[in-house]
Amino acid sequence: MPTVDPEFAQELRSSGVSLSAVYLGSVPVMESMSVMVGEMRTQVVSECIQVVAAAVGASEQQEVNPIVSRIIGEVKAENYIVDLNISSKMVKVIKNNRLIQRHPFTYFSFGSQGQKNGATEKMFGYIAKNKDGNDRRCHVVSSKDVQKLIDVLIAAINVNTMDAQAKLAAAAATTPESSGSGGSGGPGLSRKPNLNRQSFVSNCRPTISEDVKGKIWYHGNLSREDAQALLTTTGDFLVRVSDHTPGKFVLSGLTEEGEHKHLILLDHHNRVRTRDRQFGNITELVDYHMNNGIAVMSEGNRDRETSLMLKRPIPSPLTPTNSSASLHQETSALSKNSK
Repeated sequence: MPTVDPEFAQELRSSGVSLSAVYLGSVPVMESMSVMVGEMRTQVVSECIQVVAAAVGASEQQEVNPIVSRIIGEVKAENYIVDLNISSKMVKVIKNNRLIQRHPFTYFSFGSQGQKNGATEKMFGYIAKNKDGNDRRCHVVSSKDVQKLIDVLIAAINVNTMDAQAKLAAAAATTPESSGSGGSGGPGLSRKPNLNRQSFVSNCRPTISEDVKGKIWYHGNLSREDAQALLTTTGDFLVRVSDHTPGKFVLSGLTEEGEHKHLILLDHHNRVRTRDRQFGNITELVDYHMNNGIAVMSEGNRDRETSLMLKRPIPSPLTPTNSSASLHQETSALSKNSK
């Protein structure tokens, strides 16, 4: 974690830093960022910035990505000058010396700048819930010095994280017998900030999504029905991203009984796991079960568990069997479009 100048850190802990900006508006986001891969998070924020900008007349109207359109709501256009007070605890939105919104870092999940060299370049969007942990929205602001805004946010989040870690360490030292839930530290200590520097460079947690790129069994966004049409023989399998829930990786296969099964590969903590094991990434899971001839067992109730043998990967049409060039090019194009 980058160090923050001690004097600046103290300022962030006390009064915070105020920056002038234009609050353009917000868009409800119905899906949690925790179930999305990095590229999808970036695209959601990018689309929110674009629709808000269009709503206030700052850019032309554009067609919204159909997947993103299913998880965002109606734009609430605002377009007024505000002061953003950024401290190590929260972002306050102040209009005419009146506090109108508070967004604690506890409820931040992702942030990204607008499109480089485009109409939204000076804009910044961040997804956060309100002070009560409700109403998840992408809030969009415009600033002449958007880079300074981002830098101050990064510094504030880093200070927030350092302070939380220091409190946890102090609580552990004074109550070594504590299990981590409850205790004298209070409930606030168990919740860590969930936004970091990488979120703002639109390159956060690439391990899962980067891992599957170029794999012949990875089909990207694919519906359940289309996946089932490709699986015709016992042992056929593929990995896809659900077209219903963006960012959710699914293993689809055909059982010995001729049934199509679809197993979610990431748990609520974004860990790749089955009933019996946890893996570093999806490739490890596939290789382990293919090479050892072991069935993938779903996690959950043993009376309703599902097992899949991974015998024959169904090649993705996006990727030639002997090369990952096509998928790499497609992913690169998507990355450029989302900036």
